[in-house]
Amino acid sequence: MEYFLPIAQVEINIVFIFILSLFVGVLSGLFGVGGGFLMTPFLIFLGIPPAYAVPNEASNILGTSVSGSTTHYLKGTLDYKMGFMIVIGGTFGTLLGILTFSYLKDIGKINEVISLAYMYVLAILGTFMLIQGVSEIDKARKKIIVRKKLHHHYWIHGLPFRMRFKKSKVYESIFTPIIIGMIVGYIAAIMGVGGAFILVPAMIYIIGMPTKLIPGTSLFVTIFVSAIVTVLHAFNYGTIDLVLE
Repeated sequence: MEYFLPIAQVEINIVFIFILSLFVGVLSGLFGVGGGFLMTPFLIFLGIPPAYAVPNEASNILGTSVSGSTTHYLKGTLDYKMGFMIVIGGTFGTLLGILTFSYLKDIGKINEVISLAYMYVLAILGTFMLIQGVSEIDKARKKIIVRKKLHHHYWIHGLPFRMRFKKSKVYESIFTPIIIGMIVGYIAAIMGVGGAFILVPAMIYIIGMPTKLIPGTSLFVTIFVSAIVTVLHAFNYGTIDLVLE
């Protein structure tokens, strides 16, 4: 069933979009991801210009994140304090990302940059995961047991103004989640993703949060980041297509 999008000026198959959205919703609830890193490339592949695919998928992510985080709230698997610190950084990162988006749009390079960003980011992440997976399989085959540190220390852990997050049971500088939030917000504004594919690993390996709290906290952060991205894109460029929503 083909339907014409009046804003993006292209035709889409509504049934196919519905099936993809359903799949993304399942991923959102299970792993704490908004699914934008899957849906936005699919929308671009279906012929929707990247400049329109990014803000519309950010709006879609908002809906799935609200439902997913509500579920985790009821289960008690959400760290609000940590989430709000990440949101603070995410707000600044989103504003910076929108400024970058505006500049690239003005010079007529936004579609190329978005397409290349997805190609390189997904290629790098895919390669990293492949290498790590092959390494783990090789260790298991050789029956090599490696004792891993529970929490690796990087330069970011030496930052001042440390705060205790009782829910996550970590004692961390407030700048750690703020910096992570800034990176997530910047990427969300340009690529139309919730940023969970970066946020989730960061909460595990950098902040050291308990795994059970990560999906809910990630979705909680995504609500605010996606909302800011959606509103700014809607008012600045008018690229939100209600039919696609």
